[in-house]
Amino acid sequence: ITMTDTTATTLPIKKEKLDEYVNFANALADEARKIIMPYWRQPMDIVSKIEPDRPIGESPVTIADQNCEKALRSLIESTYPSHGIYGEEFGSVRVDSEFVWVLDPIDGTKLFITGKP
Repeated sequence: ITMTDTTATTLPIKKEKLDEYVNFANALADEARKIIMPYWRQPMDIVSKIEPDRPIGESPVTIADQNCEKALRSLIESTYPSHGIYGEEFGSVRVDSEFVWVLDPIDGTKLFITGKP
């Protein structure tokens, strides 16, 4: 079994370690659901994020996005302190690490805001 690291080369990983990471990723998804779902189809404050390097430079951010990413970052940091995190809302740390977690808590924030699945 192989996984791809951030430099697009293949590195071997033992099945037990892969299973550990998959289980942890599933736990992160479960935690994200607990944090995000109370905001689903509820009124909430929305702020604009400006990203001049993107084709559409302004995008919405909700408290659900922010709270979720904070919680997931904390779980990753406490479980795998040497792993990197590439986060949409709060930037990146240790992206040159062997393993990097990519966080985009709500992929499709505009649809989430409007309550569409």
